Amino acid sequence: MMRKIIIAGLVVLFLLVSLVSGQEKSRRDVFRLYEQGKYAEALQAIDKVIGSAGMKIDLMRMKYNILVKLKKWDEALAVVDAEMKKSGESEELISAKYNVYFRRGKLKEALEMANKKDKIAKAKTPWNAMTIMHVYLRMGKKQEAMDFLQEAVSRGFISYRILAGKRYEILVKEKRFYEIIETIKVAIGLGKKPGDFTVTLLDGGEFNLSAQKGKVVLVNFWATWCDSCREEIPDLSRYYDEFKDKGFEVLGISLDSSEKKLFEYIKRTGLKWKVSYTGNAWKDNTVKRYGVNSIPSHWLIDKKGVLRSFGLKGNELRAAIAALLKE
Repeated sequence: MMRKIIIAGLVVLFLLVSLVSGQEKSRRDVFRLYEQGKYAEALQAIDKVIGSAGMKIDLMRMKYNILVKLKKWDEALAVVDAEMKKSGESEELISAKYNVYFRRGKLKEALEMANKKDKIAKAKTPWNAMTIMHVYLRMGKKQEAMDFLQEAVSRGFISYRILAGKRYEILVKEKRFYEIIETIKVAIGLGKKPGDFTVTLLDGGEFNLSAQKGKVVLVNFWATWCDSCREEIPDLSRYYDEFKDKGFEVLGISLDSSEKKLFEYIKRTGLKWKVSYTGNAWKDNTVKRYGVNSIPSHWLIDKKGVLRSFGLKGNELRAAIAALLKE
């Protein structure tokens, strides 16, 4: 009798292992099709996995993303609404609904979602205020848009260079718009010495900012999980190789939470400059001290220790480095 029970248990275990293994293979197939851009096939594969294993949050995200890419707006909303019914409203799901409404031009509904997300958010981030601002811009309501830009600034928004983008063109004749930008520059500290700090480097050494006088220093807040950060690495590598023997220094302050992944990335890419890592991500002391709330974030400091530019990239950054080295 005991032998039969053991055999039956082993059979059930085998079936369960086979089922899980089959589901994992199906999920891998879904991700492969998604990465290849075969969205119609990926949707079919997702529905097949959902049918056997139920809806999981990663599958929901992927199905939603595909439907948005295919501009199947009503189906994308249906996916979000179903998840909301099951798990309740969350910032992520409200953002997903906002995204659909905004892209469809349903601005009243988009504004409702943007305000709702800001209301339930645990942290009053500048980016939620910027989201509301963008809806008002699309509506052509300039004063309301600037009200929320001002709110974003009060919450720590410092990425003023994005305000030169096309979407902000309707504000360029508004005096208040430029006053807000000047307020941001003052808050950043352009033309002044930035707060001093000492950080421990991955190699065990220390880096003290005030000890770098006589050098041009680029402090780069970044992370390996940040797509935009990784895209900039080839340019930064070229600038570092070009100017390192002329008094140029780069300090990368990593917002990664995995030291292993950071080391693997540095080894794989051959990153040459100094890198600091605490594992505290956005709660890192230097990140908080500088008010960084988006990455990549570049702070270019001259030979006298004065912050001369913020947020430059590409050829503009290279030109700024070259000019400061000549001073």
